[in-house]
Amino acid sequence: MPSKVYFINARVDRFDYQYSVEGRLEHILEKINLKKYFFQDELVPIKMHLGNPGAHHTIRPNFVRVVVDQLKKIKTKPFVTDSVRIRAYEYLEVANRMGYNPMSLGAPVIIADGIFGFDSIKVKAGKILKEVSVPTAIYDASCMMVLSHVKGHIDSGLGGAIKNLAMGCVTAVPRGCDWKEGGRGKMHFQLDDLMSWNEDLCTFCGICVRTCPLDAISIKGKILLVDEKNCWRCGRCVRVCPEGALIVPTSMKNFSISLTEAAKAVLSTFKPQKVFYINFLFDIQPECDCMAVSDTPVVQDQGILLSDDIVAIDKASLDLIAKAQPLPQSKAEGLKIKKGSDVLTALHGKDSKTQIDAAEKMGLGKSDYKLIED
Repeated sequence: MPSKVYFINARVDRFDYQYSVEGRLEHILEKINLKKYFFQDELVPIKMHLGNPGAHHTIRPNFVRVVVDQLKKIKTKPFVTDSVRIRAYEYLEVANRMGYNPMSLGAPVIIADGIFGFDSIKVKAGKILKEVSVPTAIYDASCMMVLSHVKGHIDSGLGGAIKNLAMGCVTAVPRGCDWKEGGRGKMHFQLDDLMSWNEDLCTFCGICVRTCPLDAISIKGKILLVDEKNCWRCGRCVRVCPEGALIVPTSMKNFSISLTEAAKAVLSTFKPQKVFYINFLFDIQPECDCMAVSDTPVVQDQGILLSDDIVAIDKASLDLIAKAQPLPQSKAEGLKIKKGSDVLTALHGKDSKTQIDAAEKMGLGKSDYKLIED
């Protein structure tokens, strides 16, 4: 039996609030009956990405507020959360600037792994990762609502619900450990302890220094120095280097499979039917929200998808993107998309379906779905 995926089309044909995207989101959440997933007085983490300095394509706060209000309507106790992406205090400041705060959302906004990013519990994972460290505010919760901004990703092609769980529900560095012992960096740095530096290519522009969330990179004369102990292995420095002077010898396939291993480990801390997913297909940019910029969308806004199946919702997201035309004045302008492929795969040269296929193989859900349009 196909999994149900509810769809709110971004197109609006009547000038009436109930036909707006926001109004239809309210309606569909009532129609789905969230009481099937969340109980009265239950603490409900709303997991999402809270933004990054310079990046403005995130989920609009008014949509988040609709979700919060609907959870409150069934008498649960929601809070908005993410694990550290930059230092936790600065991350909360960024979230506030993006409009994610108790005043606008009607719910507390907290960092799931604590103000220093160390609060986590180790959970067994798969063959590649062995184990991951899940932030305590997520590990100790009995349920979770997952809001994902769908976009591209340099290493996996697609950034959707699977990646949101894998990267966002795993802490950067566990307390008293290094990045290899359950940290998020294990997904990026599988084949080497540290990025390699090609001195001949380096122009010492300093972009990597300014991009590092922990100030772990510095330039002394004509030498690039990395504080290996403090490096999170997030890979942002490698991505932003315009000359390709920083390299991580990783495998795209292993990265996508490790994402799925991490997502499965996170889901193992919840009982079945206690996690619900909403994917927002607006401002579908080529890069992850962790970057210090937002680029123009590569395809037109598609709408919102809702499901309790993580595989089905990401497959439906990718299918919608595959049907869309590359937008002019974007990074995708002029791309010739092969039949059966999608713009994100074409942009990054990484098969976006790899993580979805791996997740289905690991039993996280079904790629066979029925789209139900509201």
